[in-house]
Amino acid sequence: MIHIEAKIQVKPDFIESFLKEVELVIQNSLSEAGNHGYELVRSVKNASTFYLLEKWADEAAIQFHNSTEHYKRFKREIPAFLAFPTEVDVLTKI
Repeated sequence: MIHIEAKIQVKPDFIESFLKEVELVIQNSLSEAGNHGYELVRSVKNASTFYLLEKWADEAAIQFHNSTEHYKRFKREIPAFLAFPTEVDVLTKI
Protein backbone atom coordinates (compact mmCIF):
# COMPACT_ATOMS: atom_id res chain seq x y z
CA MET A 1 0.00 0.00 0.00
CA ILE A 2 1.25 3.46 -0.92
CA HIS A 3 0.09 6.56 0.95
CA ILE A 4 0.35 10.06 -0.45
CA GLU A 5 0.06 13.17 1.71
CA ALA A 6 -0.21 16.47 -0.15
CA LYS A 7 -0.05 19.68 1.89
CA ILE A 8 -1.99 22.39 0.08
CA GLN A 9 -1.88 25.99 1.27
CA VAL A 10 -4.72 27.93 -0.31
CA LYS A 11 -5.04 31.70 -0.68
CA PRO A 12 -7.79 32.72 1.79
CA ASP A 13 -9.94 34.36 -0.92
CA PHE A 14 -9.90 31.13 -2.97
CA ILE A 15 -10.89 28.56 -0.33
CA GLU A 16 -14.47 28.11 -1.56
CA SER A 17 -13.33 27.71 -5.19
CA PHE A 18 -10.65 25.26 -4.11
CA LEU A 19 -13.16 23.18 -2.13
CA LYS A 20 -15.45 22.88 -5.17
CA GLU A 21 -12.58 21.81 -7.41
CA VAL A 22 -11.12 19.32 -4.92
CA GLU A 23 -14.53 17.70 -4.39
CA LEU A 24 -14.61 16.69 -8.06
CA VAL A 25 -11.21 14.98 -7.92
CA ILE A 26 -12.07 13.23 -4.64
CA GLN A 27 -15.38 11.80 -5.84
CA ASN A 28 -13.93 10.53 -9.11
CA SER A 29 -10.77 9.15 -7.50
CA LEU A 30 -12.67 7.10 -4.92
CA SER A 31 -14.18 4.98 -7.70
CA GLU A 32 -10.83 4.13 -9.30
CA ALA A 33 -9.47 0.59 -9.16
CA GLY A 34 -6.65 0.40 -6.64
CA ASN A 35 -7.86 3.35 -4.57
CA HIS A 36 -8.26 2.60 -0.87
CA GLY A 37 -8.95 6.14 0.33
CA TYR A 38 -8.89 9.75 -0.82
CA GLU A 39 -9.88 12.45 1.63
CA LEU A 40 -9.36 16.12 2.36
CA VAL A 41 -8.62 17.31 5.89
CA ARG A 42 -8.04 20.83 7.18
CA SER A 43 -5.45 22.10 9.65
CA VAL A 44 -6.87 23.19 12.99
CA LYS A 45 -4.06 25.75 13.31
CA ASN A 46 -4.41 27.34 9.89
CA ALA A 47 -7.80 27.34 8.14
CA SER A 48 -6.21 27.82 4.71
CA THR A 49 -3.98 24.72 4.99
CA PHE A 50 -5.39 21.44 3.72
CA TYR A 51 -4.05 17.92 3.29
CA LEU A 52 -5.11 15.43 0.65
CA LEU A 53 -4.62 11.95 2.09
CA GLU A 54 -4.54 9.19 -0.50
CA LYS A 55 -4.14 5.42 -0.25
CA TRP A 56 -3.26 3.36 -3.31
CA ALA A 57 -2.78 -0.37 -3.82
CA ASP A 58 0.39 0.07 -5.85
CA GLU A 59 2.34 2.24 -8.28
CA ALA A 60 0.20 1.09 -11.22
CA ALA A 61 -2.92 2.48 -9.53
CA ILE A 62 -1.17 5.82 -8.99
CA GLN A 63 -0.03 5.94 -12.61
CA PHE A 64 -3.58 5.25 -13.80
CA HIS A 65 -4.90 7.96 -11.46
CA ASN A 66 -2.38 10.47 -12.81
CA SER A 67 -3.62 9.77 -16.35
CA THR A 68 -7.31 10.42 -15.64
CA GLU A 69 -9.08 13.51 -16.91
CA HIS A 70 -10.31 14.52 -13.43
CA TYR A 71 -6.76 14.45 -12.05
CA LYS A 72 -5.36 16.35 -15.05
CA ARG A 73 -8.07 18.99 -14.61
CA PHE A 74 -7.26 19.32 -10.90
CA LYS A 75 -3.54 19.73 -11.63
CA ARG A 76 -4.36 22.36 -14.27
CA GLU A 77 -6.82 24.35 -12.10
CA ILE A 78 -5.23 24.22 -8.64
CA PRO A 79 -2.24 26.58 -9.17
CA ALA A 80 -4.58 29.60 -9.23
CA PHE A 81 -5.68 28.79 -5.65
CA LEU A 82 -2.27 28.23 -4.09
CA ALA A 83 -0.50 30.52 -1.65
CA PHE A 84 2.61 28.27 -1.80
CA PRO A 85 3.67 25.26 -3.88
CA THR A 86 2.09 21.97 -2.83
CA GLU A 87 4.28 19.73 -0.69
CA VAL A 88 3.91 16.00 -1.42
CA ASP A 89 5.17 13.05 0.60
CA VAL A 90 4.91 9.46 -0.63
CA LEU A 91 4.88 6.88 2.16
CA THR A 92 4.79 3.09 2.40
CA LYS A 93 4.15 0.76 5.31
CA ILE A 94 7.15 -1.00 6.77
